[in-house]
Amino acid sequence: MRAVAALFTMLLSLAACAQDTNAIAEGQHYQVLPQAVSQDDDSKIEVTELFWYGCGHCYHFEAPLKKWQKTMPQDVALKKVPAIWQPVMEVHARLYYVADAMGVLDQVHGPLFSAIAQQRKMFATRDGREWKPDEAAIAALFNDNDADGAKAVKLMNSFAINSKVKQGMAKQRAYQLSGTPEMVVAGKYRVSTSFPAYKGKSNAQQMMLDTVDFLIAKERAEKG
Repeated sequence: MRAVAALFTMLLSLAACAQDTNAIAEGQHYQVLPQAVSQDDDSKIEVTELFWYGCGHCYHFEAPLKKWQKTMPQDVALKKVPAIWQPVMEVHARLYYVADAMGVLDQVHGPLFSAIAQQRKMFATRDGREWKPDEAAIAALFNDNDADGAKAVKLMNSFAINSKVKQGMAKQRAYQLSGTPEMVVAGKYRVSTSFPAYKGKSNAQQMMLDTVDFLIAKERAEKG
């Protein structure tokens, strides 16, 4: 009887999962982009997170996203694009690209999030309508996290970083970014907690990741 009960419980669980998956719907949980955005590597299914270091929701999304990344299938690649719709956000995007270019993203990314989202350190100074990098604060942050602060400051306005900023802004326009955090799967499907299915839900961010898993499976099936 115990075996039968266990089997019945498992079947109910599987049925519930199937219902949850079937409930994921276009227009409610995700949007199909009007024009697909090319991937960097077509051998992978790319999942792109659009974020801002100053976004509290993005800060809290880091933990479930890291947990999800650890279970990510081999045919999936996680990309990140820092969002820009205000001048100060460009400074923060440059910090991300500089850390990535220096190969120190793993050690700088978390401290940047804590400093900007939690402590409200902007790493920028305002000059009229413009925001300029606070070079001393930037150098100190990198130095405090075992990275070359002087090199980071030097790279902030380099040709390579300028190019990365332009590419990132082009992508966010193509992805039709409306807020952060948002995710895009295979350059085709946009997932945002601003969509109807997630509103008012305490587990909206986990639901968003469940939708990403659903879209990965959908894309894999379509690729054959």
